[in-house]
Amino acid sequence: MTLTSLEFLAFFVFVLFARQLFGTHRAERWFLLGASVVFALASSTVGTAVVVIITVVDFCIGRALERSTDGRKRKRLLRLSLGTSLGLLGVFKYTGFIFQNAQVVLDAAGVGARLPSFSLPSPPGISFFTFASISYVVDVYNRRIKPADNLADYGLFLGFFPKFLAGPIARASSFLPQIRGRRSLAPSDIETALAYILIGAVKKLVIADQVVGHVDLIFASPGRFDSLTLFQGAFGYAVQIYCDFSGYSDIAVGVARLLGFKLPDNFQMPFSAPTITDYWRRWHITMSSWFRDYLFLPLEMARKRSPRPTLRTTSNLLLTWLVCGLWHGAAWNFVCWGGIHGAAMAAHVGWRKWSPFTGLRRFRAVTAAWTVVSHALTLGVVLVSSVYFRAPSVSSANGFLVRLLRFESDGTRMLSPYILPAVAAVAFLHFVFHRDGNWAVRIVSCPAPVRFLAYGSLACVLVLLGATSTVPFVYFRF
Repeated sequence: MTLTSLEFLAFFVFVLFARQLFGTHRAERWFLLGASVVFALASSTVGTAVVVIITVVDFCIGRALERSTDGRKRKRLLRLSLGTSLGLLGVFKYTGFIFQNAQVVLDAAGVGARLPSFSLPSPPGISFFTFASISYVVDVYNRRIKPADNLADYGLFLGFFPKFLAGPIARASSFLPQIRGRRSLAPSDIETALAYILIGAVKKLVIADQVVGHVDLIFASPGRFDSLTLFQGAFGYAVQIYCDFSGYSDIAVGVARLLGFKLPDNFQMPFSAPTITDYWRRWHITMSSWFRDYLFLPLEMARKRSPRPTLRTTSNLLLTWLVCGLWHGAAWNFVCWGGIHGAAMAAHVGWRKWSPFTGLRRFRAVTAAWTVVSHALTLGVVLVSSVYFRAPSVSSANGFLVRLLRFESDGTRMLSPYILPAVAAVAFLHFVFHRDGNWAVRIVSCPAPVRFLAYGSLACVLVLLGATSTVPFVYFRF
C-alpha cells in the first residue's frame, strides 16, 4: 500500500475521520497504533513481527536504563539493545550478501566447499524503524531524554504509518512529546499539510513516475546508447530519485500533520548546494544527521586525542559514509556510492583547512568563478555516485561511466521527452528560485491570490500530466 495509491487514500480518509469519534486522547492513541499495525501488516507480515520484537525489547531496556545507576549494567543493556536491533537488521538484510562474498573468498583461496545460497527477503522499512529505535535507546542511555511512558506510546513512535516505510527518521525527543497531548489543528495547519501532500504528489506522479521508464531503459543496456543519452540517464536518475524520495517525504509530512503530528523536513533544495557538505545538509536530512550524531561524532570523540585532527576527521568521514552506503543496500555498488561521498566530504574538509583562496576573496570575479566551479564539482560527485546507486553492479556502473566519459557517438541517440523537461524544471527551481525552506511552508505564507494560483496550477499539472500507474517508491527497498 503506497502513499499515492487509491487504497492508501481510502485507508487514510477512514483513519482521519474515525479518530474524531474518540472522546479521549488515550483512546485516540490506541486507535492510531492499531491503524499503524494494519498498515504494517498490509506492507509485510514479517516486517510487522520484527518491529514488534524491537518495540518490546527496546521499551523494556529503555525503562531499565532509566532506573539503573550501575554503569556496567547500563552498558550491558545498551549492548543488548544494539545487538538485537542490528542483529535483526543483519539477518534480514545482509545474510545473502555475507554468504555470497564468503563464497567468493573460498573460491579465490581454492577451497572446494560450496556454501548454501541463503538469503531472507528484507522487510520494507526495516532500516528506518531500526535506526529510530537505536537513536531512542542511545539517547535514553546518555540521559538526553526520558523513556516512553508506556509500550503503546513507544510502539506508535516506531510504527507510525506515515513514516513507517521510508521515514523521515523521527527522533524520540521530538515525537514522543507530541503523543502525550492531543493537539487541535488550526486552518493554517490543514492548508500546510495539504500543500505538502499536493507538492509531494506532483513530484512523485508527474516527474519521478514519468521519467522512470526511460531511465530504466538506458540503465538496462547502456552499451546500446551514445554518451548524450547516457548523460540523460544519469541526470534523469538523479532527478527521479530526488522527486521520488522527497515526494514521499512531503506526503508523509502532510499526512502526519493532518493527524496532528509534525515530522521533520527531509529535503531542502539539495541541488542548489555549493559544496558536498552543504548537499548533505539538504538531502535526506534525517538520515545524514542520524549518521552524524550516532556514528561520526562518537568516532570523533573516541579519537579526540589524535595528534592529527584533520586526518582523524577525514578518516572518520570516509568510514561513516562507507557504512552509510552499506546501510542503503547489501551490495558493493552501494559501498562505492558511500565511498565516493565520503571521499568527497573528506576532500572538502582538507580544502577548507588549506583554504588557498583566502587572500583572493576580496575579488568578486574570483569568488563568482569559484562558486560556479564548486557547484559543478558538487553536481559531478552527485551524478557519478548516482550511477553506482542505480546500476545493478559495480562493473555495470564502471561500464556506464567509461562509455559516458569517452563521449561515445556510435550508439543509439534518444532525446527523452520525459527526462529533458523534468531535468530542466528541477534545475530551474533549484538555481533560480532556490530557498532554504520548504515550498509548502512558503506558499502558505503568500497572499491569498498567489496561493490559489499555486494550488490550482499544481492540481492541473497533477491531473493532466500525472502518471496513471503508480511506481513503487525507490526507498521502500531500503
